[in-house]
Amino acid sequence: MESLILLFFIPAILISSIIPLTYRYKEKRGIETESSTIVENYIYAFTMISFWIGIVFRQGNLYIYLAIFGLVAYFIYRTFTEDILKNKYKDDPRLYKITTIIVQVVLIIYQLIFFITLEDGHRIDYFGKKEFSIILPCFMLVILWLSYYLSKKLLSKIFVEKDSYRKVFIILQILYLLFFTGFTIYNMININRFDFYLDKIM
Repeated sequence: MESLILLFFIPAILISSIIPLTYRYKEKRGIETESSTIVENYIYAFTMISFWIGIVFRQGNLYIYLAIFGLVAYFIYRTFTEDILKNKYKDDPRLYKITTIIVQVVLIIYQLIFFITLEDGHRIDYFGKKEFSIILPCFMLVILWLSYYLSKKLLSKIFVEKDSYRKVFIILQILYLLFFTGFTIYNMININRFDFYLDKIM
């Protein structure tokens, strides 16, 4: 049990600390972080968390949905940014704004499907009830911390102007947090809805 908890906390610590430490390292040495890097870090962090949650909850089928949404999002992205890419405006702020917003929409849809398809009696293979009750609030803390840190970076570097893009970004990020924290708190309160395989064999 302890080894499984450790395997959970290792990626939690890595995801929560590597990105902020990288930014701090660059800031101390006067290296400016490019806009593309900030967007890439945002996409990487929240995509990895989505995969990570799927593994913990043993919801492998959702990867198919994520892949489908990713392809749809890619075509939408190409449609909205075709004029930008065609004219080779790689530093156009709209490119990063649209990219981030599309990723937010995909993550929100993924979370909603995840929540809806998680039925009572769902089997948890890798953790017992006690360990799972520790992991759920840790998930929430990791999400809240990364959301605060990366949103702050995006608002100061990408969504600088107080335009419609900035408003949409803030609204979508709040929605994502509300869905995720609501989902987590609901499952913490109703933890008995899960079937803990390890508790049966111990």
